[in-house]
This record gives sequence, structure tokens and C-alpha cells, in this order.
Amino acid sequence: MTAAPELRDAGYKVQVLEYREKAGGRCWTLRGGDTYVELGGAVQEVKFAEGNYINPGPRRIPHHHYGVLDYCKRLGVKLEPFMQVNHNAYLHHTEAFDGKPQRFHEIAADYRGHVAELLAKVVNQDALDETVSEEDAALLLESLKTYGVLDENYAYVKSDDASEYRGWEKEPGGGVDGAPIPSEPIGLSEILQSRLWANLITGDSIDHRGTIFQPVGGMDMIARGFEKVIGDLITYNAKVTKIEQSDSGVTVTYVDSNGGEGEQTASADYCICTIPFSILGQIEHNFSSEMSSIIDSMHYAGSVKFGLGIQAPLLGAG
Repeated sequence: MTAAPELRDAGYKVQVLEYREKAGGRCWTLRGGDTYVELGGAVQEVKFAEGNYINPGPRRIPHHHYGVLDYCKRLGVKLEPFMQVNHNAYLHHTEAFDGKPQRFHEIAADYRGHVAELLAKVVNQDALDETVSEEDAALLLESLKTYGVLDENYAYVKSDDASEYRGWEKEPGGGVDGAPIPSEPIGLSEILQSRLWANLITGDSIDHRGTIFQPVGGMDMIARGFEKVIGDLITYNAKVTKIEQSDSGVTVTYVDSNGGEGEQTASADYCICTIPFSILGQIEHNFSSEMSSIIDSMHYAGSVKFGLGIQAPLLGAG
């Protein structure tokens, strides 16, 4: 759909074949009242409350996806921040901490503090003389003290400063008993054994760091935006069954994806195909042997998403 408006504006005659009954392909959103038939015939009924939804396909727009962000602006798609990292969320491993979940900010602060303390000890033992100059060693210690929230002895210990990052045992408040109580850090060995540290860099990759965006109301709002512009170019419920190339162009054969009878064809000078290779390999075509080999051998990683609709009981006065 991104190519369609650009090609039309450049003077080309364009037709979009869409397998589903709505635009967007794998970019779609499920809301309360929707149903989805899985492979094998199982029917999922979406019972989300009004305003809730799940994006089975893409669900966020990284800050450097300038093309998508520009289309959202041009199409009038409203965006809002997507919170990839929630420092107050829980990290959990069934075999760690007696199965009790731990706050992200506690594990993050304690892991960083302990690692900073270890490195500070190495620097103070002059063990990095061959790789760090005396001047840089002093600066490194200074940075580790700040980065790991270490005390004057370069130790990561229970303190007000550390609690500003890992959280308090008793939050600061007002009144005569409003003084905060610092919390006790988790030991390094316990954190290492828990392997919860594996989740700490989730929001640091270029695709996941802030600021990330999402369309207000669901990812398919982008597809709907495109529909307003090129809806007249889209043929819905079109299941492609054959693709034939020749020296003069390409012909695509398709049928009604709802089970309707009769084949139809669309011929053009060029065809932009976005069908996943795992499906394209099952479609009759006359591609080169090299291209066919690539299509047939392409590996797709598995993934899963869960959308849980929870209905709370209504309690009334009796």
C-alpha cells in the first residue's frame, strides 16, 4: 500500500490485491467483538472491553522509522508513545526468588551497582594499568561511583542514594514520620543465578529504545489511513493462486478467498509482491530456479502473542 499511492501519483495505473477483507495484510488489530479463525479451524472470539485491543502483527514504530512516521503525518494517523520499558513492571523466573516476581528497577539498579563495584575494585587494585592510564583510571572511578551509585569506599550498599534508583522500603512522605527508609539491595550472586539480568537490555536496542510510537486505537489505523487514499485501488478477498512472468510483463491469477468460484486475472508491466515466502512457495509460478530456491529455503522465526480479555465481576449494593 505504500507503493500504490506513490506509483499512482507518478502516473501509473495501479491495482492492489488484498487477501483479506480489510487493508493492511499482516498489519492488523483485533478488538472486542472480532473473531479470528486459526489454522486448523479453531475460532477465537475477542472479548476485550471497549477501547482495548491487540496488534497480532507489528505493534510499535521505532523513532528512526522515518518513512512510516512520515506516512502517519501525511495520512493524519494520530500517534502516542509506546512504553517499551516499564521500570515498575515485574521480572519473573519460576526458579528464582522462590517464584516471586521482582521489580525491574530493583534488579536493574542492583545489577548495575554490583558490577560497578566490582570494576571499581579492579581499578583500585591497579589491575588495569596496561589498558587504562592513571588519569583515565581516576575518571573511571569517578564515573563508576556515579553510574553505580557507590559510596565513598566504592561499595554498592543500602543507602538513600541507592534507594533513589532501586526504590525505598518506605517511601518518603509528609508528617513527623515521613522520613523514608532505604531498601536492602539484592545480592549479586542471587541476581546472577536468577538470570533476570537477561531482560535488562530489552529497551536498549536501536529498534526498541525511546521514543517509540504507536497509532492511537491500534496499528491498523495506518492501514485505514491508506484506505482513505487508495481504497478505490484495492481488490479485497483476493487469493493469489498463480504468478506468471514474461518478457512483456506479469499476470496474476486470483480467486475469492471466501470460497467463491471462478478465476480472475490481473496483468501489468510490473508486480510488487509482498506475500511471505512461506506462502509464496506454495503458489504456482514460473520464477527462476535460483529465485525459487531462495523462496523455498527461507527460514521464518516463530513468535507468539497473547491477548487476554479479563471480565471483572460487577458488585452491587444488596
